[in-house]
Amino acid sequence: MARKVIEVKGVAKYFSGVPALKDINFDLEEGEVHALMGENGAGKSTLSKIISGIYQKDEGTYLVNGEDCNFANTRQAVAKGVSIVTQEFSLLRDLSVAENIFITNDAYYNAGFLSNKKAMAEKTTELLKLFHMENYIDPWEKVERLTVAQMQIVEIAKALSKNARIIILDEPTASLSEREIAVLFEVVRSLKKDKISFIIVSHKINEIYEISDRITVLRDGRLILGGAKTAELKQSELIRAMVGREVSDLYGVADFEHRDFSGEEVLLEVEGLCDTWDFVKNVSLKVHRGEIVGLSGLVGAGRSQLVRCIFGAEKHSSGTVRMRGKELKNGSIYESMQAGIGFVSEDRKHDGLFQEMSININANIADLVAHRGALLSHRRDLEETTRMRDKLRIKMNDADAAVKFLSGGNQQKVLLAKWLMIRPDLLIVDEPTRGVDIGAKADIYQILRDLAKEGTGILVVSSEIPEIMGLCNTTLIMREGIVTGVLNSREIDEEKIGYYSTIGMQGEEK
Repeated sequence: MARKVIEVKGVAKYFSGVPALKDINFDLEEGEVHALMGENGAGKSTLSKIISGIYQKDEGTYLVNGEDCNFANTRQAVAKGVSIVTQEFSLLRDLSVAENIFITNDAYYNAGFLSNKKAMAEKTTELLKLFHMENYIDPWEKVERLTVAQMQIVEIAKALSKNARIIILDEPTASLSEREIAVLFEVVRSLKKDKISFIIVSHKINEIYEISDRITVLRDGRLILGGAKTAELKQSELIRAMVGREVSDLYGVADFEHRDFSGEEVLLEVEGLCDTWDFVKNVSLKVHRGEIVGLSGLVGAGRSQLVRCIFGAEKHSSGTVRMRGKELKNGSIYESMQAGIGFVSEDRKHDGLFQEMSININANIADLVAHRGALLSHRRDLEETTRMRDKLRIKMNDADAAVKFLSGGNQQKVLLAKWLMIRPDLLIVDEPTRGVDIGAKADIYQILRDLAKEGTGILVVSSEIPEIMGLCNTTLIMREGIVTGVLNSREIDEEKIGYYSTIGMQGEEK
C-alpha cells in the first residue's frame, strides 16, 4: 500500500458562522494524482487553501507525512513540502523567469540585490529540463512575454525549487489549448515517477479521467464521494455525485433537430470585417432570429477579436456590422447596446464584472446604461436581481455582497444576468462555460437554448468542440483570422472542425 503523504480527518471550516466545510475526510498517496471535484461553491478551493496554509481549519485533524499540522501561512506549508498553484498566478510579470522562481531564496541575493545571476540561470535551466522546456523558456525572459501554459510551468518549477513534494493545481487547464494541456499532463506524469504527489482541482471530467488516479467529490461543503478509483468510477456516477441530480442530456440535444433558419429575420449581418490589428480578415456572417451560431477554431484564430469588433469593444478597419439592417457605428459599445446586443466577455473578472461591487450593481449596470440613464431605484434593482437569481439559479445569500465572493459558475450567471437585463435581441457569448462546473454548464446551456426558443439570436465563441457540436445550429470555423468552413448541425463532426482549424479550406477538399 502506498504511503499517505496527506491525511485530512473530520476537518471543518466556518466563515461568519456558516460552514464552508463540514466533517471532511481526504487523503493523498505518494506519487499519485488525486482529483478534487464538485460544483462551484462545493468547498474544493477552501479545502485546498487549508492544505496549503492560506486558510486554517476550525475543526479536525490535518497530517502531512504523519505530522499534525495547522499551517498559519503558505510559508509554513512550503517548509513542509506543500505548494499550491492557483488560477490567479502569483508571478511578477515585470521580472524574469529566474527572478520569479528564486525571488524568496536568500542564497541568490546580497543585501536585497541579485548576487549570483549565473547560478540562478543555471538552476532555472536545470528545473526547466524536468519539463523538457529548457529550449523554449529563457531564464531571463520577462514573465509578461510567456504564454499562459509557460507561466504555469514556471509556477510548478517555482514550487519544485522549494523542494515541494505535494503540489496542488487549481483549475490548471482553464486557459490552455489542447496541445498545452498535453504538455502539462506529460509534466505531471513525469514528476509522478519521482514520487511527487498532485491534487488537481478541476471541472473538466474528460481530463480528470485522463490524468487522475483517484477522485474525491464535495457538494455544499460535505464529502459525497471519497477517494474512488478513477478507473472504476463511471462518469454518470461522478456527475450524479457532483450535482446531486441526473444530467443525462447536458446540451439539451434530446429536442435538438436541424432547422433551416434562412427564412427567419436576419438580426446580425457582418460583411467583409477586418480589424485594425490584422487578427480578423474579411469575415462575413449572419445570425438569424432564434439561431445559435458558433465560432470554432484554435486559440489565436481571431474569434474573440472578431466578436469584440462586432460589439464595438474594438474598432474595425473595414467592413460593416448591421443589426436588423441598420449599420452600427464603428467602435461604439453604447450604440450596440442601444441596438439590442449583449456581450458576455471571455474574461469575466476583468472585462465582465466589477469584482469589488455588489451582485446587485453588477446585474443591473448594463440596463442602467442602456435604458435608464441616471434613474436609480435600489428597490427595483433588487427585484430584478431576485428575478434573475431565480431564473438562472444563482446561488447567493445577499444581493448587496461583493460579486467577488461568489463562485466562478455563479459569477458567470451574474454576467449573463447583466446582459439579459437589457432584453437583447442578439447575445454574444465568448467562452460561456470557461472555469464552470458540470451543473452550472447544464444550466447555462439550457438558458441559451431557452433564449433561442424565445427568438434571441446567439453568437457563441467556444474552444470546446463538444460544446460547439451540442449547442449550435450553424458553426463557422476560423484559422488565422479567416473563416475556413461553415457547417450546419447535420454536417458537423470533430474531424471536420479539426481539418478546417488547421489545414483545410471549405471548397478546396481533394
